[in-house]
Amino acid sequence: MAPDELDVGISVEMTVLQWHHIDGGVDNEVSTAAEDGRDDIIETGHAVREAGWSQVAGWIAGVPGSGRWPPNDERATVTLSRKQWRFVVRVLDHWESVGRPAGNREFWPVLRGIILAGVGDEPA
Repeated sequence: MAPDELDVGISVEMTVLQWHHIDGGVDNEVSTAAEDGRDDIIETGHAVREAGWSQVAGWIAGVPGSGRWPPNDERATVTLSRKQWRFVVRVLDHWESVGRPAGNREFWPVLRGIILAGVGDEPA
């Protein structure tokens, strides 16, 4: 795959709750990366989270009152680059291996399948 193909935007539809799971996992990764001085992870993580904030919640930097999240069961489409989606999958695979949250044990495998179907490949 050519390097520029990693930067092409790919849209994936999911529920807002599924996006919250992504946002939370990436937030954990960014926090850990900040402690370890991993600026590359911090930059990618912030870009992923900000994309979700603007695309799902309508967040606009510097605009008070923007960024209200829709209900968890509402469908949302998020567009990230292939490289960013691969990052999301790697991050959530890591956090899933650390310990699954109580409740639905199929949550991440289902979301992972949705992402990979949209992206069209396995993460590198």
